[in-house]
Amino acid sequence: MAATGSNDVPRPIAGLIFVLFWAIAIVLWCFVGSFTGHATRGFVADIGIVFASVGLIAPAIMTKSGFLTAMILSLIAVALFAFAGYLELTGLVYGLRLLVPFIALLTPLNKLLNGIKIFA
Repeated sequence: MAATGSNDVPRPIAGLIFVLFWAIAIVLWCFVGSFTGHATRGFVADIGIVFASVGLIAPAIMTKSGFLTAMILSLIAVALFAFAGYLELTGLVYGLRLLVPFIALLTPLNKLLNGIKIFA
């Protein structure tokens, strides 16, 4: 077994984050119908998208600074979803709904292809 640096994230922790964040996303999506108001329902679904996206990239991020960057960007995404959703900026909401999972999908693909590291 190779020695890992102190900045590396243990694989079991990354796997736990993957499972936990996907479970949170699924629970949020299941309870969307119980909320009143279209803005709140959309916001809860959008938070689920953010959790699922961070869960998707968790096994691909190898460093603690990468996790910190991902968490900061996810908080920014939640704030943008709240801002755009409650002000009914539909174009921004749909743009974020496309952009957040797309960036999350690029991270494991770049790791596979040994390309540019997004959350390095």
